[in-house]
Amino acid sequence: MQLINLRQRPEAIALIAPWHFAEWGALFPERTLADFSAELALCLTEDTVPQSWLLLDVAGEVVGTGSLLVHDMQTNQELSPWLANIYLRPEVRGQGLGSWLVQQLMQQAAVLNIKTLYLFTEDQQAFYQRLGWQLHHTEWYEGHWVSVMQYHLDGGV
Repeated sequence: MQLINLRQRPEAIALIAPWHFAEWGALFPERTLADFSAELALCLTEDTVPQSWLLLDVAGEVVGTGSLLVHDMQTNQELSPWLANIYLRPEVRGQGLGSWLVQQLMQQAAVLNIKTLYLFTEDQQAFYQRLGWQLHHTEWYEGHWVSVMQYHLDGGV
């Protein structure tokens, strides 16, 4: 498996935007597939945040994604930046790639001198806690209970 920056393969936006839209569109009812594509395109121009990465299998096929975003919710605008778009194609799930992918993006955040990362999840709180993330709070968001979590890359609390 290999992790590359989306800037190295920008044409992959046409592949991954529909994945993200199908997976998380219900949490962003005001956004269209075109909006998801446009958000990914923003990752092509920045050396800091936002950035997105592609997880490639041994054949070079895209099998997963992950991003660092300035904001990932309409609420919690005071929190930034966010780990987001952690996605694996169904056929590669359950192999430890999700943990590896999250850890790789946390390392990328550290390289960018990010001290604290945030994320939100509907149902993967235990997964992220196993990786050292802490619950910041829960909230009702777009018709769903979500856990907002944080990770201190500098070791602080």
